Amino acid sequence: MARYILCIVLPLLLALAGCAGNKYDKNTDMKANLEPEVWDTSQILKDLKRGRPLTEQEKKALASRGAIQFNLDVADNEEVQMFLQYFSMDKKGTMEKWLQRAEPHLPYVRAVLASYNLPPDLIVLPFIESGYSTMAYSPVGAGGMWQFMPYTGRRFGLTVDWWVDERRDPYKSTVAAAKYLTKLYQMFGDWNLALAAYNAGEGKISRVMAASGQCDFFDIAKDPKLLKEETRHYVPKFLAVLKIFQNLDSLGFRKINWQAGPNLKEVPVPGGTDLLALAQACDMGWEQFREYNPGFRRQVSPPDATVNVYVPVAKEQVVLAFLKNPGNYPAGGVQTVTAQSGDTWWAIARRAGMPVAELRQLNASLPEDLPPGQTVRVALSASGVDNTALAEGPDACAPKPLAAASKPQRHRVNKGESMGSIAKKYGVSTKELMAANGMKTERRLTLGSWIVIPGGAPQAVAKAGPVPAAPVQAQAQAAPGGSHRVQKGESVTGIAAKYGVSADALMAANGMRSGKDLRAGATLTIPGKAVARTEVPAAPSPARSAADYKTPKPLAAAPAPAANRLFAEKSPPPAPTKAPAAASQPAAKAASPAAPAKQTAAAPAAKAVNYKVGPGETVWGIAKKFNVEPSSLMAWNNMKSPSALQAGSQITIRKD
Repeated sequence: MARYILCIVLPLLLALAGCAGNKYDKNTDMKANLEPEVWDTSQILKDLKRGRPLTEQEKKALASRGAIQFNLDVADNEEVQMFLQYFSMDKKGTMEKWLQRAEPHLPYVRAVLASYNLPPDLIVLPFIESGYSTMAYSPVGAGGMWQFMPYTGRRFGLTVDWWVDERRDPYKSTVAAAKYLTKLYQMFGDWNLALAAYNAGEGKISRVMAASGQCDFFDIAKDPKLLKEETRHYVPKFLAVLKIFQNLDSLGFRKINWQAGPNLKEVPVPGGTDLLALAQACDMGWEQFREYNPGFRRQVSPPDATVNVYVPVAKEQVVLAFLKNPGNYPAGGVQTVTAQSGDTWWAIARRAGMPVAELRQLNASLPEDLPPGQTVRVALSASGVDNTALAEGPDACAPKPLAAASKPQRHRVNKGESMGSIAKKYGVSTKELMAANGMKTERRLTLGSWIVIPGGAPQAVAKAGPVPAAPVQAQAQAAPGGSHRVQKGESVTGIAAKYGVSADALMAANGMRSGKDLRAGATLTIPGKAVARTEVPAAPSPARSAADYKTPKPLAAAPAPAANRLFAEKSPPPAPTKAPAAASQPAAKAASPAAPAKQTAAAPAAKAVNYKVGPGETVWGIAKKFNVEPSSLMAWNNMKSPSALQAGSQITIRKD
C-alpha cells in the first residue's frame, strides 16, 4: 500500500518541483553566491598557517599605518599577521581576482568617501564584504558590493523590489554605504566599533556593550560568548586587507590602474522601457548592458518611474534616438500573452510568472475586464531564466480545483481601502473578491482585518467563509517599535508577524544573520516604521569623475585618480546641501526623476479636477492616486497611449 501511494505521490512532487524551478522561480537572480573566502571565517581560521616567519616585505606592510588608528595588543597583531599572509600568499589568486574586479569602482568609491569626510581606508571594506562583486548575495540575503540587508538598504534610500535591486547598483549602494558608515561612527565614535556594527548591526553591538560594560572592541572580542566568530575577527581581517592594499607593489601584486573604469553616460529613461531592445539598438549584448546596469532585475524598467541607465558615452545619441521612437525597434525584454475567454488578470499573471500587481503596472492602459484576444505585455527576467516561451493556453502548473491547493494569498486592510480598490490592486474583479470572502454586499471593511485574495482555490475558500478580523486589542499590542522578550518555541517569522514587520527587518534590527540566532529569554528590538533621518554631506553623482572632487591623500601604492572622466557629462549639476534631496546622487530619490515630487490632490468640488503632471509621473501612478482606471484617465484626456503623458501638462480627472 505504501509503495502504491509513493508511486502516485512521487510524480506529483516531481511535477510541482518542475513548476517551481521554471519561470515561476522569481528570485533565481538572488541566490547565495558569495565566495567562501568572504564569509566562511571558520574555514579561513582552519586554513591559516600559524607561526610562519614574516618576510621583510610583510613586516613593512604590517608596520604601515592608515588613516584609521587601531590600538592592537600582541594577540591582535598576530591575528592581523595571519590574515595578511592568508590573503597575500595562500589566497593570492583570489585577492588578485578581487583587485581586478574592484578596479572599475575604486575611483568612484574613493570620491564618495571623500565627499562624506570618511577615512579613505574604508575603500577596502567591500573586499571583505563581497570581494567587490556587485552581484553578490550572502546565504542570509545580504546583497551587492556593500552587502546590505533589504531592510537596511531601504533605510538608506535603496529600492529593493520585483523590478530592481539597487543594492547591486555600485553607485547608489556606495552612497548608501557612506550614509550608513557616517551614522555608525556618529553612534559609537570609534571605527573599531563602527566596523563591527557594520557587520553585526548597531543594535547587536549596543546590547553587547551594555551587557558587558566594555567599550573597546578588542576587549569585547576576547569573549566568544558576546559576539559571533565572524564579527570577532572582522576588524583584524579588515586591517590585514587594508595593509595589503596599501603595499600591493612590495607584496607582489599588480598596481591599481585608476583609469580602468568605463566612460559612461547617465541617461534617464521613462517607465516601462524595453531595456533589451535598447541594448540591442546600441549593438550591445544583454550581458554587457547588465554589467553597466546590474541593478535591474527585469529586462524592462519599472513602469511607474523614470530611472537612469548607464551606457558608453559613444552610445548616448543612439539611446536618445531609441527613446524618441521605441516602436521602431523590435521588442526584446517584453513578450506578450493573449487573453483567452474568461481570463482574469490573476490567471494571466500565473501563466506569465509575474505578480499580478506588477503585471497591471506594465499594462496600465488596459481595462479591468480583459476581452478575449487582448494582448498583454509581460516583463522578462534580467537573469534570462524566465526567457522561455510563454504558454498561450491554460497554466499547466496552476492548481486544479479538486487538487490540494497552495495557501491562498491574504491582504490586510489598510486605512481608506474598499473592496473595489483591493480588487483593482490584485487584478481580480470585485465579485470574485466578494465571493472568495463569503460577502453578498460590499460591506464596510474593518481596518486591520484580513481578506482572502482569490487565485489558489477560490471554491474552497468561499465555502470556508470570510476571514475573521483581527481583534482590536491584538492590533494595539502589535504596533511597531519597542521590545519583545523571546519565549520558548517562538520563531523570527512568528514574532515578525505578531508585530507587523518583516523577518528581514527584525533580524537587521537585532544583528541576526539567520533565524537560528534567536534565543529564548533574549530581548529583541522591534523596528518602528519611521526611521530618524541623519543629515549627512552631499555625495557625488555617478555621472562625474573621481577627479572632479576633492579626494583624500592617496593610499600607499595607489596613484591619484586620473584626469580623464569616469563618467562624461556636459554640465555637472551642483552638489546640493542635503543628501536626502540630492538630484544627482544615485541613492537620493526625493528630487530625482525616478521619484517625482509629491503633489497633493485636492478633493474635487465638482465632477472634474484639473491636475498638473509632475516630472516622471505616469498614467498608472496618477490613476492610482485618484483611485480611477488608467484607461478612463486616458479616455478623458484623449491619450492614445500612456507615453503621451507629458510633464507640466494639465489633465482632467473625473470623479463621480
